[in-house]
Amino acid sequence: MKSQQEWYQPKIDPNMRWFPRPGEKCSGDFYVEKVKLLVNWFKFSSKISDRSYYEYGVEMKMEKKFKLKNGQWKMKSTLIPIPDRPHLFWQHIRHEKRENERNGRPFREEEYVFDNRETAYSVNRHDTKITSRMVSSTNQNVTHVLELVPRREFQLYFSREDPMRDEEANRSYKFLKDVMTQKVRYSPEHNNQIAIEFTKNFVYDSNVIHAVPESFYDPDRFDYSLEIAPRIETWFGLYIAVKETSEGNPMLNMAIVDKLFVNAPSMSLLDYLLLVLDPETRNDEVRNQRKTELRRHKLTIDGSKRGQLNRYLCNIKMKCTEVWDESKMKMCERHLSYIELSNVDANQHEIKVQVGRGRDATTRKVPLSRIYEDNNKPIEFPYLPLVVVRSGSSQFSVPMEHLNVHEKPQRYKSWIDYAMKDRFIQRATRKPHVYKEKTFEMLESLGLSSEELNFVASFGFSPELKMLPCPGKVLKEPMLVNKENKKIEMTPVIRGFREKQLNVVSEKEMCCALFVLRSADDRGPCLTEKQATDFYGEIIDGCDFRGLNIGKSDKKAERSLLRGEEGGVTKFGFYGNCTLHGSVCTFQDAAQHAKRLFDNLPDKNRKSLLFIIITERESKQYGFIKFICDNDLGVPSQHVAKDTVVRVLRDLDRSHRIAYQIALKINAKLNGVNQELDWSEGSEVSPEEKERRKSMPLKMFVGIDVTHPTSNSGIDYSIASIVASINPGGTRYRTVVATQEECKPGQRPVAHGRERTDILEGKFTKLVQSFAENNQNRMPDHIVVYRDGVSDSEMLRVSHDELRSLKMEVSRCLRERGTPDSPHPKYTFIVVQKRHNTRIFRQIDEKRPSDPEASARWDTDMKESENTGIVNPNSGTTVDRVIVSKYKFDFFLSSHHGALGTSRPVHYIVMYDDFGLTKDQTYKMSYELAFLSARCRKPISIPAPVHYAHLSCEKAKEVYRAYKEHLIGQHPVANRQTIERILQPNPDYPGMPFV
Repeated sequence: MKSQQEWYQPKIDPNMRWFPRPGEKCSGDFYVEKVKLLVNWFKFSSKISDRSYYEYGVEMKMEKKFKLKNGQWKMKSTLIPIPDRPHLFWQHIRHEKRENERNGRPFREEEYVFDNRETAYSVNRHDTKITSRMVSSTNQNVTHVLELVPRREFQLYFSREDPMRDEEANRSYKFLKDVMTQKVRYSPEHNNQIAIEFTKNFVYDSNVIHAVPESFYDPDRFDYSLEIAPRIETWFGLYIAVKETSEGNPMLNMAIVDKLFVNAPSMSLLDYLLLVLDPETRNDEVRNQRKTELRRHKLTIDGSKRGQLNRYLCNIKMKCTEVWDESKMKMCERHLSYIELSNVDANQHEIKVQVGRGRDATTRKVPLSRIYEDNNKPIEFPYLPLVVVRSGSSQFSVPMEHLNVHEKPQRYKSWIDYAMKDRFIQRATRKPHVYKEKTFEMLESLGLSSEELNFVASFGFSPELKMLPCPGKVLKEPMLVNKENKKIEMTPVIRGFREKQLNVVSEKEMCCALFVLRSADDRGPCLTEKQATDFYGEIIDGCDFRGLNIGKSDKKAERSLLRGEEGGVTKFGFYGNCTLHGSVCTFQDAAQHAKRLFDNLPDKNRKSLLFIIITERESKQYGFIKFICDNDLGVPSQHVAKDTVVRVLRDLDRSHRIAYQIALKINAKLNGVNQELDWSEGSEVSPEEKERRKSMPLKMFVGIDVTHPTSNSGIDYSIASIVASINPGGTRYRTVVATQEECKPGQRPVAHGRERTDILEGKFTKLVQSFAENNQNRMPDHIVVYRDGVSDSEMLRVSHDELRSLKMEVSRCLRERGTPDSPHPKYTFIVVQKRHNTRIFRQIDEKRPSDPEASARWDTDMKESENTGIVNPNSGTTVDRVIVSKYKFDFFLSSHHGALGTSRPVHYIVMYDDFGLTKDQTYKMSYELAFLSARCRKPISIPAPVHYAHLSCEKAKEVYRAYKEHLIGQHPVANRQTIERILQPNPDYPGMPFV
């Protein structure tokens, strides 16, 4: 018998195949209309798969001659580092061009493309190694050598149909991206002013060509409208990818994306820090005045600010010509990356220096400030903390004033707070017609069809600058019902629910404890008692409006508020001044006290305890709070940020909707159901209807998501969440959290170079058992899995492995139940991709319709599009032609209404289905599940199961971060078992903790 470990060992099966698209035609009964769409895919002007291309390995080295003491010459050879290769490569190509033209041989730079590392491509075939030798213009004893070693001849192949040819596909994708971006990555000759001006206007980063604003080179033109933090800007760029149409033709997917960049070229790090700490220092005079104060009063940076600066500046690239290299005992020039602020200054940090020479030489320690003085570089601000930086594997401590932010454009990849997120969303939000317009503006500025340096045309890849037309269909709205089993009316276009009452609410009365937290550094709570109780009253009003069971009281602020006897004294569940730790009244003590107070109530079995916690917007507080409430005590909790409270109290008449939204989450956490499809579980039905429902196939909906460590994420394990429904309607879910092996931030756990998928090991059985316990001991007949977070290259293997694991888990569950021979469920496995760059635009008919209702919608759409005729697709828009695959079953579905900016459709890929769903049924099922999110009363962009899995992942990540920051327990040695135990919700939790 195979061991459990062998069951989940990832394997690459050569027989793995994509699930084909069903052959039946779509039925008109599922749709309300057909629509005309545009997609940001672009055709090539000619066929690109009938030409041969050639790949070469690039070897670059520097040979230096130097004279020995005996008068002989010796040659030393060193490899050229990666950052220096692009400039030298194109110097070599131009050198060879001049040599060839001198001998009457034609030679064009545009016939070569370099990936900036170790691979080059050409339209020319060379059967032998090409060697280019070029004497340095600054040192006659230095020769740069370039060798192009022939590797292979290949033709383009983009299909993922055969997994055994993935290497060919990966090469073709990489090659085409290198060709399309070579013009902006080109290193021009120093006297070619036109090419220099062109290349400095763009920066290439992670498959995206970003436009560099003019303010980067001219501080006088700095535009604060793009700024989301001091010298941190949003830069828009063009993402380039290769896609295949339903006919197998390659297309270019070109999309506008926005990333954060540092706009502080040639600025000293000290000036940059002052900008971060004090926005008023944007003014040069104010900044110089602050420097004078720092110098005169010998000021430093206190510990509370250092953490903020470290989060903000982590990984910022810098340059310094005055780094003391202790190993070389001299000042050196270095390119550096920021690590953190040191705890010591230049006077406190001591360096070992050698006294004397030879074997009798000794060492002594001297302050770093003395080193700089001896090298005629006195430190003006010796009391400021040193900056710990790295260059390669070496670390240095450098005075702040000697560091400069690197002059090259660099991505900002460090800490982003809530205010920065809000500003970034505002800057990056574009209406569909603006998005389309910006795409063509960027394409025009890139000059893909220009004559000079036209690498694209030389390799035969000129695209047609016209978006691809595509047909679409709009699904009918689903049959949502209220608690009386009557259809819920929906608003047009958006398809929001007109019904305000919730379907199933707990029969138990709500019993709330209210907590107001303060930071350890604050003198008082984040809200006054009156503000907190007024907000609590609004929350209770919202719950009452939604139909939850609210306690009665003459005082509005005491309805459903926890109260009990303790030592003969009446105690209320209001804790108005709590801290996370380090105080007389910690949140953990207060929460445990409230739980004891509730447990001592004589009527506790008729009540449900709920914690409402108000804090500042700090992520580490959230993770700690959720651990105490959800995982440790098993008490539902509703966390509310202070900003939300203030917004509600500022305008009570217009902010009731916030209280109504919070009531939705509270009901789901108390095991209620907010809305249902087709029929309501809580409604009165006839005995015949009950019997009919028992004979219906039981569906179990599963969502899986995995989050991996990234830089500054605070986690070093991959965390996976699996959620599964426990009722036939797919409205109640339970979750388990799993971890994968530890890895360094930014790296994914890998097995044989691929993402591991052992997350279901021993976990899914618990969810299947929970389903059976809630369905008269019946096992599911059909398990529908929605899997998020899988790339194209990993999709086939991950789906294959996880489906096999699912089946093994169900078999184990049947054996544990003593029914190993019972019928196994059928499976449908669907991958959900939402992080792609395909955008779909709806084209409004040019002619205004005659129907009054249709004409009113036409007027609204045309106004929204500013008379361009381009708007977001309606909720329910489905695309299963032209931009889908010819060999697998995939489709695009825009289930939500894009009210803000340009909406992104979700890409669904059906990997397996032995239940026999038709195409229409698959589209309809995915669309209906988007209506069942307990967090809102309108359809969301993805099905509820995978949305819940994502929320569970994010919550687990926050809890783990709090654990890593020593906020939870004694912080024992981290291992998978310890971490998973901490991240699991308490089994006594009544509802869905991730909502």
